[in-house]
Amino acid sequence: MIVMKSESVGLDLELMNAVAQSQNANDLRAAAERFRSGHDFTYWIYALAGPDKALTNYPEQIVSLYLQNRWHCGSDLLIDAIHRRHRALSWELQALMETDRPLDAMQRRLMECRWDVGACFGVSAPAYSRRGNPFEYAIVSFSRKRPLSEIAKRYHEPRVQLFADYFLSVAQTIFLDDRKRAEAEPVSLTQRERDCLTWAAIGKSSWEIGRVLGISDATVNFHLGNAATKLGVHGRVSSVTQAIRLGLINPV
Repeated sequence: MIVMKSESVGLDLELMNAVAQSQNANDLRAAAERFRSGHDFTYWIYALAGPDKALTNYPEQIVSLYLQNRWHCGSDLLIDAIHRRHRALSWELQALMETDRPLDAMQRRLMECRWDVGACFGVSAPAYSRRGNPFEYAIVSFSRKRPLSEIAKRYHEPRVQLFADYFLSVAQTIFLDDRKRAEAEPVSLTQRERDCLTWAAIGKSSWEIGRVLGISDATVNFHLGNAATKLGVHGRVSSVTQAIRLGLINPV
């Protein structure tokens, strides 16, 4: 008998399940606070392009600057660095400011404000949606005053990336109010589709899932693709998130 354990993949499945089952912005805030406190950070922000939505525990002075600056429009050196990397990034504020290009007034003001409140070191990750969706991308960022060790950076980056992917998937549903549509059109998955999604939820690859279920990795991908189509989403993370929210799987 195979036992699924969160320790085996190094992930907090209960936290990801809490994100996936979030019904409103307050639920998302609670999940972010849980991640922040559990990983020894001080601040967090979830910023979503398109409608300029942002959830955060940043002090008012930084929130005000974000609103003035429209955070995703190019004046934030951290946002620029994240999009050049296209995946989770550990950063130091001082290093970001050491650039060959002179900083404009807004860039300098934003960096100095972060420094003043103690958001000096952190880990941030981007999440990208389907093309054509008004929610094109989002940033999830956790920060604190103390430096991160190299071990902490390697530990936090994949976790923040996964958290960002889950967060974007759920936030799209909440802010676009797609939940009513999902409830009006019940989704029915086959047992094999649910099995594949359940194993995918704990981080198993298609090859690993195939070994467990006795099928080929191509067949696994076929079932996951069918499930994504039925759920009205794109990609493995979004499929798992939506399936958990609808109560179709319970990987914890």
